[in-house]
Amino acid sequence: MSSEAYLGGDSEQDPLENIPTECYDVLRHPRRLRVLAALGTQRTRLSLMDLTTEIVEGEDRDVSTGQARHDVRISLVHNHLPRLAEYDLVEWDVDTGVELVGEPPVHPADLSALLDLCDGENDDRLLEALVHPVRMRVVSVLSERDRTVSIDRLASELAGRDGVPSDADRVKLSLHHAHLPTLADAGILEFDHEAGLVAPRQRVPQTLQ
Repeated sequence: MSSEAYLGGDSEQDPLENIPTECYDVLRHPRRLRVLAALGTQRTRLSLMDLTTEIVEGEDRDVSTGQARHDVRISLVHNHLPRLAEYDLVEWDVDTGVELVGEPPVHPADLSALLDLCDGENDDRLLEALVHPVRMRVVSVLSERDRTVSIDRLASELAGRDGVPSDADRVKLSLHHAHLPTLADAGILEFDHEAGLVAPRQRVPQTLQ
């Protein structure tokens, strides 16, 4: 896992604002993220053949291997593209190709950060831990601060954001008992339960070591 991966980009607008909560489950697979990244980069309709090539190369598979291309194409046609289309993220047809419906649902910087997490053997576990409306916002806030924050401050900043309850005390409880332990176990951040302090993984202060 890349220790430098973070969420948020450099835009003043919340990069997660336009993601419907129900779409998060479809974003928990690295191949679907690669589909969105490929379509967002090309900014045009891709044939199924070209998209297959983009995915094969993105996963560092041998593009000349017919079996690898076949496996990727089958997974796109029978799994990933139908799932993305179900949430109106892409429009596709075997004959005419694939394109995004509107803007990518995830900020390009966030897509890059999520794909950085897909380099290791535990990519599915990491994405399952991170791709959640509250947890992605936690990492976004930490990337903006780039330093240790208290759980009280974190709960206060998150409360009321899209997909997050407005009651800061309720947010604090969910952070303490669910979201922060999950992110810490996945190696995405550091969480000191007793001190109530949270820090990005790449900058672990002395109090959290």
